[in-house]
Amino acid sequence: MNTQIQTTLVDSANEFHKLSRQTNIDIRDLTISFKTPKGVYTAVKDINLQVAKGEIVSIIGHSGCGKSTLMNAISGMVKPSKGEVIANGKVVKGPGPDRGIVFQNYSLLPWLSVYKNIFEAVDSVMTGKTRAEKLTIVEDNLKMVNLWEHKDKLPGQLSGGMKQRVAIARAFAINPSILLLDEPFGALDALTKGSMHIELLKLWNLDNRNKTIVMVTHDIEEAIFLSDRVVVMNNGPEATIREIVDVPLDRPRNKKAIAHDPVYMDIHDRLLNLLFDKFSIED
Repeated sequence: MNTQIQTTLVDSANEFHKLSRQTNIDIRDLTISFKTPKGVYTAVKDINLQVAKGEIVSIIGHSGCGKSTLMNAISGMVKPSKGEVIANGKVVKGPGPDRGIVFQNYSLLPWLSVYKNIFEAVDSVMTGKTRAEKLTIVEDNLKMVNLWEHKDKLPGQLSGGMKQRVAIARAFAINPSILLLDEPFGALDALTKGSMHIELLKLWNLDNRNKTIVMVTHDIEEAIFLSDRVVVMNNGPEATIREIVDVPLDRPRNKKAIAHDPVYMDIHDRLLNLLFDKFSIED
């Protein structure tokens, strides 16, 4: 696919997203700077991005390009130096239960069982529900990730993949409309990672694709398989969005099948070129 045709398809797809679906996340002219001993460091600058309700968007780029900073701005853990982030129609002022977060390091409480790790989150967020209702929510979510029989184990007794399933089940259990994934599968082996991709999409489908997911990743194949669009960041400091690449692959997706799909290969090559063209070897 030539560059002009691909650019037209991407522009058309992005316009379709804007016009046809409700915007769940709206990032407007976002700049984030930090004071350091060497002066002010600007991580990201003039970022504009809209994410539709039910969309899965991945953010990729080299280390230090502001991916996690951008994610933290959506979560409310980092405040903008300029601009604003709007989530669910409200300006983000801080963290909130409408935005669930899953980190690479799982962030489970090691002294609590699998069951209690999820119950504590549900209990603190869903204050209007009865204890019986909360217990049902915990049970349902543990069964959805096939961990019910491990409910009484401590995190230290679980494999990395099982810990990540607990973290994802906990995030879904509090039922946020926006799920933020900060390199959630980066520490997993390839086989476990592939399994986790399927588990995540199963949960997303069970929610009738109403949950908006934004994910930071270094993995191009992961980004393509999971996402509707991939946001490619320029290198920092003062990182900006280099390009947004649409992923027009039908769902549900089969990893083996799409790997030979010409559209998949075009997207893969495009992302590789955007990320690594500056490192190419020339005669």
